[in-house]
Amino acid sequence: MKIYLKRDKSDENSRYIVYTHSGDELYKIVGKHTRSSHCMYITLGDKCIAKIKDTNLALLRTCHISSKDYNFHLTITTPKDKFLVAYHGVPIHLRGDILNKSYDILDIDNTVLSCVCRRFSTSHDALEININDDKYEILSIATAVCLDSLCTTDVMALQAT
Repeated sequence: MKIYLKRDKSDENSRYIVYTHSGDELYKIVGKHTRSSHCMYITLGDKCIAKIKDTNLALLRTCHISSKDYNFHLTITTPKDKFLVAYHGVPIHLRGDILNKSYDILDIDNTVLSCVCRRFSTSHDALEININDDKYEILSIATAVCLDSLCTTDVMALQAT
């Protein structure tokens, strides 16, 4: 299944829209800032189906993702000239280029669960997520949201070194 993740600034709480290949809205990601973190919610209509709590410290960033099927952490560190991503609570890892938003999400035996890549067109700039197993749809979307929302200044600083 192929879906797209696009930034959305249609209102104060909107962060992203996930839509199908035909352009129909599938999920909406809304969020709000607190003093120490940023909480985002993956919603289907009016129903919240997953929560992402994003905490950003100096060289360490954690995203706690919870839904009815998952409860895990994604830790992002920035040593030297790259991002290192580790999952805690699920037997999954990443392969690819996180800075350029082109990576695969793999399970413990290196089976590709989903592929994420940046897609440009005249009408939009979005992340394309090719999901090979529907049960990893929310996990793949949450990962893409966490990695896409990395601070642009951090990416630019890493690329300059």
